[in-house]
Amino acid sequence: MEPRKDKSSKTELPFQQLLNHNDTRVIENPLRRVAEEHVVEWIKNFHQVEGLHLVIDVATLIRGARLARQEEIFRLKESAEGTLTEVEERALGKEKVTTIWNETRELKIILLICCLGSVLQGAIVGANTTWPRALGLDLEQHGPRQTSGKDVWKFSATNAIVYFAASTVGAFLCDPLTEILTGRRAAIFVAALFTFVASIGEAFAHDWRALLAWRFFLGIGMGAKSSVIPIYESEVSPARLRGQVLTSWQTGTALGIAISGAIALIVPGSWKYQLSSSMIPAFALLLLVFVGSESPRWLIKKQHYKKAYIVLTRLRESPLLAARDFVLIFAQLQVEATLFMPTNQDIMEIENRIPHMDSQVYRQLTERSGYARRITQLFVIPRARRATLASFLVMTAQQMSGINVFAFLASTLFESNDKNSTPETNPENASRWLYFVFGIVNFLSSMIAFFFIDTKGRRWLLMPSLALMFPFLVGTAFSFQATEGSTRQKGLIATFLVLYTMAYSPGAGVVPFLYSSEIFPQILREVGMAWASAVSWMGAGILDLCVPALIRKLTPTGLLCLFAGMDALALCLVWLFVPGTGRKQATMEEMNYVFQVATHRHINYQTKTVAPWCYQHYILRQKVGYPYPLYRWDWEREDTDSGSDGSMQNGLTNQNGSTSIRGRSGTT
Repeated sequence: MEPRKDKSSKTELPFQQLLNHNDTRVIENPLRRVAEEHVVEWIKNFHQVEGLHLVIDVATLIRGARLARQEEIFRLKESAEGTLTEVEERALGKEKVTTIWNETRELKIILLICCLGSVLQGAIVGANTTWPRALGLDLEQHGPRQTSGKDVWKFSATNAIVYFAASTVGAFLCDPLTEILTGRRAAIFVAALFTFVASIGEAFAHDWRALLAWRFFLGIGMGAKSSVIPIYESEVSPARLRGQVLTSWQTGTALGIAISGAIALIVPGSWKYQLSSSMIPAFALLLLVFVGSESPRWLIKKQHYKKAYIVLTRLRESPLLAARDFVLIFAQLQVEATLFMPTNQDIMEIENRIPHMDSQVYRQLTERSGYARRITQLFVIPRARRATLASFLVMTAQQMSGINVFAFLASTLFESNDKNSTPETNPENASRWLYFVFGIVNFLSSMIAFFFIDTKGRRWLLMPSLALMFPFLVGTAFSFQATEGSTRQKGLIATFLVLYTMAYSPGAGVVPFLYSSEIFPQILREVGMAWASAVSWMGAGILDLCVPALIRKLTPTGLLCLFAGMDALALCLVWLFVPGTGRKQATMEEMNYVFQVATHRHINYQTKTVAPWCYQHYILRQKVGYPYPLYRWDWEREDTDSGSDGSMQNGLTNQNGSTSIRGRSGTT
């Protein structure tokens, strides 16, 4: 296909029109737009130029390309010819029904490493009920509402500094660490090293200033980890299991919170043990991080093609599947390159080589994209800007839901409620138990997402989660109006807190970091995730800094009602501005097509198609067919448009409300 040239407009390469103007809302497999003989020709040339004969024979790579292009035709043809082996046939069938527990050993090792990192993330939060008194801050005699404002702000700043450091420094180390230290694993190692050293340093702090300094370094490690580990997990996972694999981030974090709560119960009088306990998972992470393989997508991005294929053979069931994923990832990245060409001259130079197997295309592009330029591209390239907006909203929604008020300042809420507490009767012990129960409930509830994240979708979990949290926030708020300090009041608060956590964990807990790690294009993935993490940690820092003072001004009831209102606002914003791909598992490269759909089209679909359908179906109880999903894959288009001239149709629903689904390859 020749590039379209128009003197009055910018020249567009093959697929650039689709990516830049995806009005048809079709998710493409670029190889299906190229004749098979051309694909074979490009594969042979690519195989020779890049020296891939050292790791894979050209015949296997060609078969992988044919499989990536059209799986149904490939399987029929090879089965008829007898060239599809029993092992390959079994691997192709297994990948469509397999679970994480049946995946390859290499994927399980990487998952274990990432789980250690997420447990470390939760352990950093720690219990903080005794260190203020030990370091001379007067917080517990009458609670934060009645103690001196100066001590409250010292306490708040020491807690919040870890999040501010994560937001302003740690998160933005993701991109340079990955680039300079050559890979995801090295970046995780540096982040764990920061955490390990800072955790030890906390135990030797003799005043709040020293503790604040050490927690600043702790935050650097936390921010870097939160930016790198979700990306690492998403890049090694098969598409149909990516959500389950990434659920481990929130599940591990919740487990870390529960463990830190248990440590506070075991050694209630030693704040040093409580705060420095994060050194244990940090040390384990330092030892194990290089046991797993590097991300194959990062290796392809850096033109380490032989290493990338070797890693894919470890992650997949057979060399054929590894070859398929290798070819499709590479082809999609060539298509992605059209989004980032800054000038018309760049396009004229590269001409129509995309998605040809020309490694120079992506190499030229990445060499021209410096750190500052990548940051700028997040906000000026429409596809990247939509992903940035969506990631900002899901991260902000997590903070607007009020979770950190409960998770990190639970003791403050209880203490501020008990005006008559004394050192002998203050509710420290109850707060420790509450914190521990919160961690356990958070951990168990987040596992619910494991069963639905890949079958129902990200939005399906996030939006009901935000909706359910609203009444539980209001219920918790008005529980504080019961007789102050009574058993009834504490029971009501604890009950609503548990219910709130159960609503939060599977959706608002799991989705934000998972979603943000998978929606950015490969070129901008590190810097995009860095900005998303920065937004999340900045929100957490502001909460930790301001909530104690807000409790004094607004009372717990007023503060929680405020967060209930913000939670409702977050639900509306997510509904309107956060795209999803329904119940199908889009590959990370296919997200380019999803986010090339204009924002106004997504809003129109939600308000003019989904909202009326919900009203008719749920309110009026009418039997109406399901609306077509906003996005369609190219193989669905062929099914629904068969008999036409092949042009893309804009219809939104089948009359019977169903969609014709054909099998598709289970690429990453």
